[in-house]
Amino acid sequence: MKLTVIGSSSKGNGYVITTNNKSENLVIEAGVKLLEVKKAVDFKISSISGCLVSHQHNDHAGYASEYAKAGVRVLALEEVLKAKGITRNCQRIELGKGYKMGGFKILPFEVMHDVPCVGFVIEHSECGKIVFLTDTYACKYRFANVNHYLIEANYADDILTDNILAGRVPQAMRNRLLTSHFEFSNTIAMLKSSDLHCVRNIVLIHLSDGNSDERRFVAECKAELGKKVVAASAGLVLDIDAIPL
Repeated sequence: MKLTVIGSSSKGNGYVITTNNKSENLVIEAGVKLLEVKKAVDFKISSISGCLVSHQHNDHAGYASEYAKAGVRVLALEEVLKAKGITRNCQRIELGKGYKMGGFKILPFEVMHDVPCVGFVIEHSECGKIVFLTDTYACKYRFANVNHYLIEANYADDILTDNILAGRVPQAMRNRLLTSHFEFSNTIAMLKSSDLHCVRNIVLIHLSDGNSDERRFVAECKAELGKKVVAASAGLVLDIDAIPL
């Protein structure tokens, strides 16, 4: 199974999980144009089992209505469906319930953001268990037997402080980030407090353009956790089979 990153930033977020025979695709987030998703699935839109959307901000949901109009089933919170005017080809998330999209099993869970937001536990026979967690400043849950993490590492407080002191970003930015996004040390703390014995891949997602350091984040994560770590960027294709072939 493959993970393809279409976008992973405030400019737009979109990820595609593809089965080994390319017969089935699951899209995560709708922050990139449908055309980019079509390219990622070889223009076989009928192979898309559905699209998961974490919350209503445009870098995650801006094109959700376009997907639904094209026949892609959108799974999202009621707030997202209302904000984007989606009434067809959609399913409203009810927390505590699980969902199936093709061969994928999906369990949404609540996270802490400045609007209603969810993360996802995604399971498939080919990839095992994936935890997708973005746009949150804290997560009260821990997960067992996870094979792959897609987890936000948005900013580092020391980099943000330097940028504020240099006048590159306003002080108000700190106040917003404190109640909306994962600071890098929180990312590591959550992973260190989790059961990682089954983990094959840790993918750091949604890094800030100016308040992060990709090389540093990857290196420190590897050193702290002893796992394969990569940072998501447009065009990344990653093997996420449950067991190495």
